[in-house]
Formats: sequence, C-alpha cells, structure tokens
Amino acid sequence: MAHDDLAVLVGVGILALACLFVCGLYVYRSSDTCRNRKRRSEAHASGVQASGSNRESFWDEEAMMGTQLSHCCKSSLYRAVFGSGHDERIVFLIAGNRDDARKRATIALAAIHGVATHEVSLCKLASFRELIDIGVSEDEDLRVFEMAWKGENVSAWAEHPLFLTDDSSLLGKWAELYADLARELATSAIDRARG
Repeated sequence: MAHDDLAVLVGVGILALACLFVCGLYVYRSSDTCRNRKRRSEAHASGVQASGSNRESFWDEEAMMGTQLSHCCKSSLYRAVFGSGHDERIVFLIAGNRDDARKRATIALAAIHGVATHEVSLCKLASFRELIDIGVSEDEDLRVFEMAWKGENVSAWAEHPLFLTDDSSLLGKWAELYADLARELATSAIDRARG
C-alpha cells in the first residue's frame, strides 16, 4: 500500500514539474527578453545594428503584451469579488449575462468552499465591457485585472484570482502581466542597487 502511495506521489510530482516547466516556457516565450533577443537577431541578420541609445530607450518603454483575449472573453467574461474585508478573492468566469454569472459563481464557490449557496457573498460583479470602461491600462485587455488606481496609474492588480474558466487567453494574459510586473520589480531593484 505504501509503495502504491509513493508511486502516485512521484507521478504527481513529475506532472507538477512538467506543468511548471511548460508554464515557465510559455512565460519566457512571451516575455520581453525573448522578444528582444528575437528582434536583435533579426536586426543583425538584416545588417541593421541598434545603437546603444536606441537599446536603452527601448528598455524604458512600457512592455507590450503579446497575448490577446479571445472573442469568448471579450463577449462573456465577468469578474466578481468573493468574500469581504481582508478575505476577498477575485473570481473570473464566462457567462451569458449578469444573472447567469452570479448564479454560476455562487454555485461554484459554494461547492469549492463547502458552504450553502446562500452563504456565498458576491460583490462588484462586472462584465468585460464595464471593466474596459473603468480601466486605465494602455493594453485594454489588462484592464480586467486592475483593482485600484492612483490617478492615471494602476495601484493594485488582481492577485491570486480564481479562474472558473479554462480560456487559455485569459490565463496567458494574467501570466504575462505577472511576468512583466516581476521584470519591472527586478529592473527597479537593479536600478536602486546601481545608485
């Protein structure tokens, strides 16, 4: 029995490592580093070399995300906040309309948390179009992840959202966002260290 449990555990571990590798590869392939390397090799192959000043200004520009949200997301995506106070969770799901979104989210969250549906507290339910209209990011698709603003800047992004959808474009966009935020944080730390 213990041997079977160990075999299952090893299998799950291998599967988790494979998933982590694939996600890392996806994030890298869609990262600025990979795109910049590809651009430099294309420029070098065509005989055009970027000057040092051009390269520095390129790094200062805001990164452009590569993944575009699917038509399904743009027509049927809803975001809601589950819980209250410091225990709020962001939930993304695909639904036909606002009532359907509320019903689906309530049923799914009740099942996930093992509570009755009347105990599920949803608030701030918003459609894709509503999120686009209130957001400020240049890349409109990123606006679905914006949670707070300071003037024209995003001050908080959706952290650890619950995706009640398997839409790969939404998951990819979120992964790209957090890869870019990590890059900005690392660049900022390097700049501070340089003085």
